Amino acid sequence: MLTEPDSLPVRLCLIITFIAIHGFFTAVNTAMVSSNRIIEKYQAAIRLVQVISCIAGAWLSLFDWKTATVYVILFTVFAQYFPHKIGLQHDEGITNKLFRFIEALSAVLRPITAILMLIANTFLKLFKQKTHVEDEAFSEEEVMSMLKVGRESGVLKEEGTKMINSIFAFDDKLAYEIMTPRTDVFLIDIEDSPEEYLDELMKLRYSRIPVCKGDSDNIIGILHIKDYLIKARETSFENVDIEGILRKAYFVPDTKNIDSLFFELQVSKQQIAILIDEYGGFSGIVTMEDIIEQVMGDIDDEYDEEEEIIDKIDDNTYLVDGDVDLDDLDEEIGIDLKSDTSETIGGFLIDILGEIPDERDMGRIIEFEDYKFKIMSVKERRIERVKIYMLDKKKIN
Repeated sequence: MLTEPDSLPVRLCLIITFIAIHGFFTAVNTAMVSSNRIIEKYQAAIRLVQVISCIAGAWLSLFDWKTATVYVILFTVFAQYFPHKIGLQHDEGITNKLFRFIEALSAVLRPITAILMLIANTFLKLFKQKTHVEDEAFSEEEVMSMLKVGRESGVLKEEGTKMINSIFAFDDKLAYEIMTPRTDVFLIDIEDSPEEYLDELMKLRYSRIPVCKGDSDNIIGILHIKDYLIKARETSFENVDIEGILRKAYFVPDTKNIDSLFFELQVSKQQIAILIDEYGGFSGIVTMEDIIEQVMGDIDDEYDEEEEIIDKIDDNTYLVDGDVDLDDLDEEIGIDLKSDTSETIGGFLIDILGEIPDERDMGRIIEFEDYKFKIMSVKERRIERVKIYMLDKKKIN
């Protein structure tokens, strides 16, 4: 039969000791959870010590109402709230310093915790419950809802929200959606003389250039400018054997998911991928920078030219590049154009025209829903610049 400890001071000392033990393990448990180092077998040992110390302290407080009052106050403050906050603020430090101790304690208490877990699992099975449940991750909808609340409350800045949105979109994007299309890719045809490409090569200052042989669909490798300059120093620019210094090209289907492509480029230590369409033809290129920009936003280097691809003339008139993405057009100026076949405003207008444009189409006006589009320039059968008018507010002069 349990007997009352001899004196109040003894009871208080024991209570404080048990509260300190409980508080210590509360801080450790919180720190391990916060730093993502918690493991179920360690957590079982921590909780066992906490339960024992809690029961012991509660038993000691039962002999006197004053002691019970002191116990409740001390337990709430020093065994729960205070150590929990300490664990959150110093999660890595506490975890790194005490992980070995918790590991050893877990090993000592393993026989007891194993028996207790066996008993608990038996009852769970009796009530037809799972004995092991994986932590459920937040759904994308829940995270987006939290982002909205964070943005509205000012906790998250607009840039942070955009980046997180980009991370979610990253998983769904395909390579052709972010590629530089073949019509915009600077290629070197190995059958051309150096005079035909040397000036442009030096002007563009690309570090890696696809090289073809006879036909742009026949990509035979990637020219690294560093290799080219080293060889040119030995032989002169006109006498460089480009084919002899080419690096192997990395070919992928243009429907490849960009998160998979990012991983593949990392593993293969490549910086550029050649995209191939369903017919085996060259459709464009994607670089590591292109993929990273999908999350981080535009990354300007020292050779990037500042260019306004969406130029606002007034509140109802815009001048845009033909290769502006339809989604970007919607995001930037609120013009929502849906198309199952085109990604850009230029392609969208070509679909409406039903024919390939040429220089004679410059100045041509196309009406669609609440907008009028005026083709300002055409280059190499592509719509290069377009002026957009909002019909409900402005008329064309």
